[in-house]
Amino acid sequence: MMLATASDPSDAAVLQRIYELRGDVRRRDAWPNDGRCGKVAAALETEFGWQSQYGYLRLLDGTVSWVHCWNRLADGTIVDATADQYQGLWLGDVVTVDPTSPMSANYPHAPREWELRFSRGSNGERVEGVTCVSGDDVQVLSPDDPDRPWLSLARGVLRVLTGWELNDDLAGLAARSLRAKATTAEAASTADLIHPLVIASIQHLGGRGTQAWIASEFLEPI
Repeated sequence: MMLATASDPSDAAVLQRIYELRGDVRRRDAWPNDGRCGKVAAALETEFGWQSQYGYLRLLDGTVSWVHCWNRLADGTIVDATADQYQGLWLGDVVTVDPTSPMSANYPHAPREWELRFSRGSNGERVEGVTCVSGDDVQVLSPDDPDRPWLSLARGVLRVLTGWELNDDLAGLAARSLRAKATTAEAASTADLIHPLVIASIQHLGGRGTQAWIASEFLEPI
């Protein structure tokens, strides 16, 4: 039965129910090393009426979780019930972010899909720019560093996709992906570019400790 939409996530009883729902989802799915963010967010939407959302999450070290889900209350408050999977890279276990907090900008909902069209020189071979197209929005990018044109283009593309200035590792990986795609196609999609970044995010999170993260619901000795 759905509780009132005015349920306060900081209320002890509501918070306890969030933990219960998260545990139910995780034990049912039985994936100890997966936060199950989408299904947990859906369970909270059913229980409390909080809208389930998806998008990117920019973490404290400047890296990005490219696939994440959370809930948003009617007043704009964000409830991230699976933030525990990011360990020290985010704000805690079950995280509540006030809509006036600068941290709310780290949760862009439903990022737009873009087509990334390669602009070639007169010989039809050398790529001289990337045109980013999403509906009626068209942004033309040219490299501003002639010595490292692909890195420059990748930074610009990531800025269009996310609104963020991302670190050298992410920009470098995106540059390699764009350069490779340009050898076989006239355009790339957001998904083409994001997929290797998702893999990098998983590797980054998995490599932070001596062992992989395991959800607290599965930590009882075996």
